[in-house]
Amino acid sequence: MKTATVISLFVFSFAGGKVIAGDWSPFNDPKAPAPLAPVENCLSYDFVDLSYGIYDFGTPYFYDGDFYEVGFSKSISEHWYLTGSFADGNYLFDCGCDINEVSTRRYRMGVGARKQIASCVDLTFEGGAEHTDAEYSPFPEREYDSWGYYVGPGIRARWGRFEAFAKALYTGREGDRSQEYLGWRTADALSPDEDGWLFTPGMLFHFTDSLSLKIAAEFGELDNAYTFGARYEF
Repeated sequence: MKTATVISLFVFSFAGGKVIAGDWSPFNDPKAPAPLAPVENCLSYDFVDLSYGIYDFGTPYFYDGDFYEVGFSKSISEHWYLTGSFADGNYLFDCGCDINEVSTRRYRMGVGARKQIASCVDLTFEGGAEHTDAEYSPFPEREYDSWGYYVGPGIRARWGRFEAFAKALYTGREGDRSQEYLGWRTADALSPDEDGWLFTPGMLFHFTDSLSLKIAAEFGELDNAYTFGARYEF
């Protein structure tokens, strides 16, 4: 159900952006706002994101997960920029004999490079580190700290008020014991030290030169996350 809802929102955002921009309008309404004027650098790397997210776990033993996230990007030269984010979340873990409430705090910090390949189209490449702190209630002995990394290419493109992006990040992590108690129940449980790919597509609709609506997702090997929020460019 969550996946279907997210897909619907993606389609709605795309269709809504095209209609508002006038691409699918049967007539030109003189009262309708004009599309944003083209600018020399239409893809900003100076922004702050505020988002609410939901987890879509790959196992029935994890459920009712959500989180709040703040992220940023800051250009440091024409081709380089810094990135980072902090996410505070919760979910329930039913290991079969008891139910744990798990609180997580995830920190990411990295650096990126950009290369313009067409008007309002950039190729990107990012790499960085990730740290996750997990607290279990009422079983503190299950708490853990996990460290990891991510690296990979991406692409950003904008036309009018509509923008889209996608990344393919190769990730590695150590000490993530969120699924270690599931190994005897399912063969799909991830090990504490797991490597794999993380795909992150997303879209934005720019209301003004500074403010936009954002919808994005993270697709991992088993666990997915969907975020909805706003971006402020400065």
